[in-house]
Order: sequence, then C-alpha cells, then structure tokens
Amino acid sequence: MSRIYSFAIFLSIVLLLSFAMNFYVLSRLCRLFHIKKGLVFWTVVFICTISFIGASIFQSYVGNVLSRITYILAANWYGILWLLFSSLIVYEVVRVFIKINHSVAGVLIIIIVVLASVYSIVNAQLVKIRRLSIPGNVNSNIVQLSDIHIGSVSGKFLQRIIEKTNDLNPDLVLITGDLVDNYNKKTQEAIGLLDGLTAPVFFVTGNHEEYVGPARIAKSLNAANVTVLSNRQIDYDGIQIIGIDNNVKKKDLEQVLQKININEANFSILMCHFPVELKTLSQTGLDLVLSGHTHSGQIFPFNHIVKLFYKPSSGLHKYNNTYQYITSGTGTWGSRMRLGSRSEIVLLEIRKEIIDSPK
Repeated sequence: MSRIYSFAIFLSIVLLLSFAMNFYVLSRLCRLFHIKKGLVFWTVVFICTISFIGASIFQSYVGNVLSRITYILAANWYGILWLLFSSLIVYEVVRVFIKINHSVAGVLIIIIVVLASVYSIVNAQLVKIRRLSIPGNVNSNIVQLSDIHIGSVSGKFLQRIIEKTNDLNPDLVLITGDLVDNYNKKTQEAIGLLDGLTAPVFFVTGNHEEYVGPARIAKSLNAANVTVLSNRQIDYDGIQIIGIDNNVKKKDLEQVLQKININEANFSILMCHFPVELKTLSQTGLDLVLSGHTHSGQIFPFNHIVKLFYKPSSGLHKYNNTYQYITSGTGTWGSRMRLGSRSEIVLLEIRKEIIDSPK
C-alpha cells in the first residue's frame, strides 16, 4: 500500500508541475499575441498536461504506429515546451530593463525556439564515434553503448547503432544500462536485433530496466546472445568484466566488489549504470569504470544542472591508476532532442603502450 501511495504522490507532483509549466507558457504566449483565453485554451492546457504520461502508457502497452506517433509528438512537445519556458524566462528578465513590443517579442521567441528545436532533433540523430585511449596490460578495442532507450527511440535507430558498432570491429561490446523503456512487442523485437552484433556483448541494468522488470529483460537479452552481469564477473581474453546491478546502493558497492575479488593480473572493467565516486573505487584496484545515466543533461540547461547532482557528470577522468568514463549516452529519453550534448558510441582503445600523437 505504501508503494502505491508513494507512486500516487509522485504522479500528482509530476502532473502539477506539468500543468504549471504548460499553463505559464501557453498563457504567456496568448498574452504576447493578444489571444483571449477561453475553452480552447483550457482544453489545450489539459491535453498538454497529460500528454506525455498518457502517451508513455499507450506506447508501453500497445507499441503500434499510432502509439509511436502519439509518443513522439508528446515527448517532443515537452522538449519544445522547455525551450519555450527557458526563452520566456529570459524575456521576463530582459523586459525589466528594455521595453519590448509584445508581438515582436512573441515572434522572436517562436523563431528562436523553432530553430533550436530543429537543430536539437537533427543533432539527436547524429551519433558521434568517440575514441578514447586507455593504458592497460592488454590490447583490446571495446565499445561502450549506454542509455539507448528503446521505446523512446525506434528499432531502426538501434539497427543503425548496431551497424556503426560492427563497423568499428570491436573485441567486446559493453552496454551500461537503460537499453529499454518498455516491454511491448516492438521493443522485444528490437532487443532481438542485438544478436546482429559481431562481438561478444555484456549488459548491466539501468534504472529503466528496474521499472520495466529486469527478469523479463534478461530473458530477451539471453535469447539475443547478450550476457547479463548481475553483481558478478566474467573473465574474457585477459579482461575481467564486472557488472553491478542498478539497485545496488552506492554505500554497498564496496562490499559487493570485495565479494567479487578483483584479479589484479587482468585488466579489470566495472560496468555500473550510475556514476560512482572514483576516489573510493580506485582503492579496489579497478582499471576502468564505465557508466552512463546522466545523458550529459541532454537538453540545455540540464547539461549544467546535472553537474549539481553528479560530480563528475560526464567525460573521462582518472584517480590514481583508475580511469572512469561517463558517457552522454547513445540514444535519448523522452524528447528525441539534444541541445548542448551529443549522442555517442564510445570506442575504448586499451593499449599496452600509448604513443601520444596529434588528433
């Protein structure tokens, strides 16, 4: 009962915030363009308020063309809504100091948001190959994929990722969580596409797998020849790969790693969806820690806000002899938009000797 009560409170807060943002943005635009707020206004506010939650539920259980179109429209509206909200806040500040004609301000805001939205949508589809050189006691090419979010993105997007990954000819592919957002028929079919990866694939759960149900996700992944590492390790060609479940709390992580017994003779990689404190992990003898989750904020200014909660929130870092890479993610969640961040496939080139050269 407490779980249902907590969810009801959470849902109420989300809907309240959604209503507040939609009401502010739409009412402010009406004022700028001298449009009277009547029944149509309140109907649009209501539809926009429930659109993303409703579309997410529809897409999760149905997974057909109609549900996908509905989801894309609702999700992208919230990306556009945030850009409108941000632009209007800037306008509110500027107009304190400079007198601006309402209609002119409205037109400028619409133009800015349209251009930013088009750029964000295109940018989200341009997946970058990020190459990183890491010193180690093995020579190996490893691809990290993370936060693909099948459900928010399509199976066709995943197929593109698979083809790009195979073109890199990796020795291993490591997926650090949030592969899926739901478990409808289309998502299950998309998971099966992972069998097309030519290198061995290893996976750890993210928070979205916890929402969907990790047991049934694991069943589909096993059928696609993907090895799920659930608080355990596996040795592969001189590399010790350790996978930690998403539900392991940060304070318990050290204890879990102590039970695994890290082999210092091998190059050790920890896969953990959430970014973890590198200073603590470096004491365990790990060589490399791979995480995701943050999306590097995905849409401005969240790329700055996320830094308040995760330090570091993205990029390559080192403490003592342990390296950590926190990827901005391969896909997108919710809005298929990126502004101030990039979708990426990470190629980690582990080398016994690294020769510095200009790039």
